[in-house]
Amino acid sequence: MTSSSWPWPSEPGGGARGQFLEAAAAQAARAYGVMEDAEAAPRPVQKRKTAGASSSAGAGEGGGPPMSATTPMLLLLGLLTLVVPLMGVTMALTPYLMPKRECFAVTVPDDAAADPYLRRLKRTYLAIMLALTAAATIACAAALALDPEHAFVAALVAAALVLCLGGYGLMLYFRAKVQRYKKAQGWVAEGRRSAGFVGDEPFPKPLSLAWDLLYVPMILITLTMGIVGYPAMPDKVPLHMDLAGKVTEWADKSSGIVAFPVLFVVLIAVCLTVAHWMILRSKKGSDPAMPAASAWAYGMFARAQSVLLVGMGLLVSLLGPVIQLTFLGVLSMTQALVPIGVVVVVVLVASTAVSLVYGQNGSRLLARVSADGRGGAMPRDNDRYWKGGIFYVNPDDTALFLPERFGIGWTINLGRPAAWAFVVVFVLVIAGFIAASFLLT
Repeated sequence: MTSSSWPWPSEPGGGARGQFLEAAAAQAARAYGVMEDAEAAPRPVQKRKTAGASSSAGAGEGGGPPMSATTPMLLLLGLLTLVVPLMGVTMALTPYLMPKRECFAVTVPDDAAADPYLRRLKRTYLAIMLALTAAATIACAAALALDPEHAFVAALVAAALVLCLGGYGLMLYFRAKVQRYKKAQGWVAEGRRSAGFVGDEPFPKPLSLAWDLLYVPMILITLTMGIVGYPAMPDKVPLHMDLAGKVTEWADKSSGIVAFPVLFVVLIAVCLTVAHWMILRSKKGSDPAMPAASAWAYGMFARAQSVLLVGMGLLVSLLGPVIQLTFLGVLSMTQALVPIGVVVVVVLVASTAVSLVYGQNGSRLLARVSADGRGGAMPRDNDRYWKGGIFYVNPDDTALFLPERFGIGWTINLGRPAAWAFVVVFVLVIAGFIAASFLLT
C-alpha cells in the first residue's frame, strides 16, 4: 500500500492518524517511565554460577517451577545423618567403655566385670540401643529420601532426642537393677583409699594451653580477609539458601557482616580453650589398686582428648574464613558446603575413634595391661554423690572438674558454688553470641 492510499486526516489529533500518534506517544511514555523505575531501583546481586552449571539451573529463581534439592546439599545432609548411627553406637557401647569398677554409674568390685548377671544387663542395654539406633537411622534416611526440605531436620532432631533421652532412661533403669543387685550381694567399700604421686608425675600429660594460641592466627586471617575484601563485597550478601541452592535470605553489605565470621572463630576459640583448661584442671581418674597403671592410662586418655580438642577446634575455626569468602562473593553457598562436609566427617569419625580406642579414663588401655579378677573388694564407693548417675554433687570435694561417670569426657562438681558461676557465665556467652549474630546480620 502506498502512502497516498493511507487515509491520513489533515489535522493531528483527529481520525486514524491522530489516534495512532496518540497511542504511540502514550506507549513511549509508559516505556520511558518503566526505564526510569528500573534505573532507580537497586540492581539485584547476581549469584556466581559454579563451573558446569547449565542455564536451566536458575529456573527455580526466575519464577519457574521449584527446583529439587541439589546434589551437594543432599551429600551434606547425608553426612549429617551419620551423626545418628555414630552417636547411637557410641552410646550403646558406653557400658563397655567405662572402667570395670563402674557398671551403669554404680561402683562394683573388680571381679564383678565377669559377673553373669551384670554382663547380661550390659548385653541387653547394647541390644536395645542398637535397635533404637537402627530405627532412628532408617527414619532419617527415609526423611532425606522422601522430603529433605521439610521432614529431614525434624527427623534428625527427633532421632537425636530419642537416642539421648532413651539412652539416659535405659541407663537409669539398669542402674537401679545394679544398685539392688549390689545390695543383695553385700558389696561394700573397704574404706576410702586413694592414690597419689610425690613430685613430677612420670606419665603422659594433656597438651598445654599454649597450643590454643593457634586460634589467634585464625582470628587474624578471618579479620584481614574481611577488611581487605570489604570494598569489593557485593551490596547484598547471602545468608540462607534452600535445598535447591536458591538464596532465600540476603543482608545488606555492612561492617557487621564482616565481623560475624570473626565472632564465630572467637566463640570457637573461647569455648574449646575453656574445655581444654577443664581437662588440665580436672581431678585425675585413678585406681588405688593399680595406681601406676591407671595413672598412665588416664594420662594417655587425657592427652588424646586434648589433641582431639585442639585439632577439632582449629578445623572448625577454618569455617570462619569460608564464611568470609562466601560473604565476599568468592565462594557460592553451594561451594561452601564442601569444606563444611569435610569438617563434619572428620570431627565425627575422629571423636568416635578416640572414644572407642581409649575408653573413659583410658579404661580400654588399662584392660590390656592389667590382669582381670583382682578380688571382690572396692577401695572406695562414692555413689551417693552421683545424682541420677551423671550429676556430681559433693561440696566437700575441692575439685571443680572430674571425669564422667557414664559417658566419655568430663563433668562439673555441682556441689561447688564456683560451678554454678561457671555455668551462668557459659550460658551468658552463648546468649551473647546469638544476640550479636542477630544484630550483626
